[in-house]
Amino acid sequence: MKARLLHEAGSINKGAMVEVGGKKGVNHERRPDDRGGANTISAPVYAVTDEDGQTEIVDTRDLQIVR
Repeated sequence: MKARLLHEAGSINKGAMVEVGGKKGVNHERRPDDRGGANTISAPVYAVTDEDGQTEIVDTRDLQIVR
């Protein structure tokens, strides 16, 4: 599944197209500077990989699925 990043993820820039891999857990912490602000509800996090092979762990709220 492909997605576009809505928030910078380490070395992968906002707006990058990424391939979504497997679920890696849940995000229990959201800071005020995260997209959508602080949140008390946990969300799944997934490993995503960009076209350069860089992999990051990303909260599902920071992904826009591309079909």
